[in-house]
Amino acid sequence: MSQTVEFFFDVVSPYSYLAASRIESIVAPLETELIWRPFFLGGAFQAAENSSPLSNASKGKHMVTDLSRLARYYQVPLQMPKKFPINTITAMRALVGLPQDKIQEMAKMLFTALWAEGKDISDPQILTDLLGEELIALAGDGETKEKLKVVTAEAVRRGAFGAPTFFVGEEMFFGNDRLFLLEDFLKLRTKPKYKDD
Repeated sequence: MSQTVEFFFDVVSPYSYLAASRIESIVAPLETELIWRPFFLGGAFQAAENSSPLSNASKGKHMVTDLSRLARYYQVPLQMPKKFPINTITAMRALVGLPQDKIQEMAKMLFTALWAEGKDISDPQILTDLLGEELIALAGDGETKEKLKVVTAEAVRRGAFGAPTFFVGEEMFFGNDRLFLLEDFLKLRTKPKYKDD
């Protein structure tokens, strides 16, 4: 692969869910490696002095409409969970503890459970049913907890203030609605260069 895209996400983010449904189709034709980077959005919000759109009543109300429109446009199933926002720290610890080649599969399963099936993945039993007892135990390990803190701090240090956030080197692209700019940037970098005869 000639270049790499890092995808920082938290499964609690509906815009990360939408981005996860599209990012592979964008990077695959462009000889680009995609690295899924689980981080804790709540920690990033706090460190970056940012807050959820739900903290503002008007933004929160519009977000539900916006997500419905986007899901219809992208033809992706989406239903707002009955309980939202939820605490995903255990889920994100579980994901960050996995080998890189397993993260995508498990993240997509959690995204689907929360955003397509409306399951409360903050419920310990529901999360255990989805991930299994071994992975839940891994999420409780001190080393895994520290790893999530480190990855979250790294994202914030590099400029992230929300999710989804994408990096190509130190070039940052924020939000599902900026994937077209990420795609354009990748295309410019993969365009063949011709020498004069």
